[in-house]
Amino acid sequence: MKQYTNTVLDNIRLNYEKLFSAEKRAADYILANPEKTIMLNITELAQKSGSSEATVVRMCKHVGYQGYYQMRLLMSHDLGNRRGVYDKEEMLNSARRLFDSSAARVAALGEEIDNEVLVGAVRQIRMSRMVHVVAAGNTSPIAIDLGFRLERCGIPCSYSMIPEHFLNHVSLGTSDDSIIAISRSGVSKQVVQAMELAKKNRMHSIVISGEKHSQIAEAADYFIQVVDKNNKTPGMEPASHLPEMAVSDALLYVLRHFDVFVKSGEKGKETDVYGDVVELFLSEYKL
Repeated sequence: MKQYTNTVLDNIRLNYEKLFSAEKRAADYILANPEKTIMLNITELAQKSGSSEATVVRMCKHVGYQGYYQMRLLMSHDLGNRRGVYDKEEMLNSARRLFDSSAARVAALGEEIDNEVLVGAVRQIRMSRMVHVVAAGNTSPIAIDLGFRLERCGIPCSYSMIPEHFLNHVSLGTSDDSIIAISRSGVSKQVVQAMELAKKNRMHSIVISGEKHSQIAEAADYFIQVVDKNNKTPGMEPASHLPEMAVSDALLYVLRHFDVFVKSGEKGKETDVYGDVVELFLSEYKL
């Protein structure tokens, strides 16, 4: 029987000798780079470790996990606990530090997201007969909220917390429709299936994800990345979905003020003002 402890890294060490040679390459990279690993999707880890995605999955299962995504989440929790009691107390003893840390992560999106991508995505939303907003798991409430608020702006939408429902809606879509897919990991099964159906129906796609090198990201007409992989903000867990919520708000903001954004973007002398509008909006999260 395999031996397990309370941490992912310890489980890998204890079961290391039972792994096949290809699996050991993935394990070696994880053990040497745990902080980097929690910010990589399965494709990126396979590339960096010189193995394959299937090998990574087998390695995860051999050390006691259902797959890479589960193992990565648990490892991020392990590393968060390892940061030390001092840092945690600092965060908990100061509400301002806690909110500043959250706000800093969201504000960083203003430097990473291209304004043209936001405007292009909103232009596509405005041109669509129907917008299908899909997500699974923890990001489902964000998809429901975005779909509801798009409808309040006059955009016909379909959205549901139940995968079977939104898959059925997408399957009936046409080339005049668009899909907004939200998935932090980029590999959520139902979201991937929805994107495949959308592609089959020649729908336009907007993807909000933390993983640039994923199947749904590579198929997107407009890709918006919500994770700063160089983020060093202490006390922030990768599982926070504030960035997705901020992007959702940004899309709605651009939608409501679309004419202003387009005019500013078309006039070269006003390009800086155009960029400042997004920065000003995101700065509202800076408390």
